[in-house]
Amino acid sequence: MNTPSPRTLCAPTFLVIWLCGWVSQSEAQISIVEAPKSAGDEKPTMEDSWILERDDQTGITVRTMELTLQPKAEPRPALKYRLIPDDFDMRDGNAYVYYLKANGFFEQSLARERLTQIHKGASAQAEKEGKQYHQVPPAVWRSTPPQELPLDEVKEYLRLTSFQPQFIREAAQRDRFDADRNLHEVYDLIGYLLPEIHSMRELARTQSLRCRVALAEGRIEDAIAITGQQFALARHMGHDDFLVSNLVGIAIAGIGWNDALYLVQHPETPNLYWALASMPKPLVDLRHSLAVERQFLYLQLKELREVDETPRPVGYWQDFLGRLLGQFGCLASEFGFGSLHEAPELERTKLVAFVAAAYPGAKEYLIDECNLPRDQVEAYPTAQVVALAAVRFYDQCRDDTFKWTHLPYWQAQASGRRVDDAMRAASKKYGLCTAPAMLLLPAIRAACTAEARCDQTVALLQTVEAIRMYGAAHDGKLPRSLDELPVPAPVEPFTGKPIDYECFGSRAVLSGHSLPGLRYRLVLRLAKQSG
Repeated sequence: MNTPSPRTLCAPTFLVIWLCGWVSQSEAQISIVEAPKSAGDEKPTMEDSWILERDDQTGITVRTMELTLQPKAEPRPALKYRLIPDDFDMRDGNAYVYYLKANGFFEQSLARERLTQIHKGASAQAEKEGKQYHQVPPAVWRSTPPQELPLDEVKEYLRLTSFQPQFIREAAQRDRFDADRNLHEVYDLIGYLLPEIHSMRELARTQSLRCRVALAEGRIEDAIAITGQQFALARHMGHDDFLVSNLVGIAIAGIGWNDALYLVQHPETPNLYWALASMPKPLVDLRHSLAVERQFLYLQLKELREVDETPRPVGYWQDFLGRLLGQFGCLASEFGFGSLHEAPELERTKLVAFVAAAYPGAKEYLIDECNLPRDQVEAYPTAQVVALAAVRFYDQCRDDTFKWTHLPYWQAQASGRRVDDAMRAASKKYGLCTAPAMLLLPAIRAACTAEARCDQTVALLQTVEAIRMYGAAHDGKLPRSLDELPVPAPVEPFTGKPIDYECFGSRAVLSGHSLPGLRYRLVLRLAKQSG
């Protein structure tokens, strides 16, 4: 039912780095798309009304969409429209259960089987025609502008999931999302599978089709409601315990944002500036999952909690390694200790070899950086030296990394890069004892970048609505600068300043700050007002 993906979603923190690339572009933020070029062919490519151009000097892909907008004043009353319910209107309950129902986990096996058949048939068709999966129906509909959809075919396809909207509406109104994961008691947290989170992405894709059909049929109220439900689903993903879930939420927000760019171009769409302004900030909040990530190493390798400077005999540390090895689970393969198919004796041999190889650097780290007396360190058993150095290095780098997550991204990004550089330099100097930090921590800044990227897209959309508001009060003209707007221009999360804006008479360009490898540009024109 899902398009092919490199691996099934699971909890590993190091998977976050891959996912941060995965959410950076479209399905309005789901897969990294590089415009294919042949020799001498510099023409940009098109994808779902986006023009894709790659700057070979900077490596940045610029995604440009042209929007023709109808000037619209703010609605009366101003908060008539909401994309996400406010606290008073939120209903007590767990959205997680409703999303499971919407995904057909309960009593919808026939629909799921039929959808699986359709997607398998699409894969076979793509292979037969020499195309990629996303180039044939139904996947190609996800990147088709509303006015170009084969409506009868799409609506027939959507009938297979006609049970979904009622559950999604209920979920969007719920105040929490709780999967009851009980992380403190989980064995092998690093291997925790998240099939239901993976399916949320497919749910959002189907919702995108519903939104586009609604726009094609002029059902604006329905399109607004669906867009809000997409943002609510994204917000709920921010309640889960894992960064991976949060990043899926950011990708879902991108799908909703892409559809919203079509929504605001419809002549009958009311101004949504205040609806966007009233959404939670950040939309997908990483704070909870970051708190989990800060303890991730000790949730996985619980034996590390007892590592300290207390001298203990060699026998204790031999037993310690055995207990520790039993907790590595899927993490063992990342360190090279073993796999599911290796004998425990071989895994232990590899662990002992790892400890021996890590010892020289670990000893120097404890002496140079932790200021422990050389004779004290040299009196410790080898395993204690390595374990102590690993947790000391991890704790230091962990907090140096996480402290910057408590500041706005534009204030923290430069310092965060310096922390990463210092960690890499120390790892090169002290070797294998730094492995836990180097495996788990680089993902944190990447995840924060994805959070800022999501907020940037909302800021771009809100700025578009502020410009529509200005046009309604100024005979359909564009503002010369964002300082002329009747409402505040949203802040660009990468700079702490308003979005870049240039006016060229009858058209204007909004440009998001260049992200790692990506920049969004919206070329705006205001339609002439009737009458």
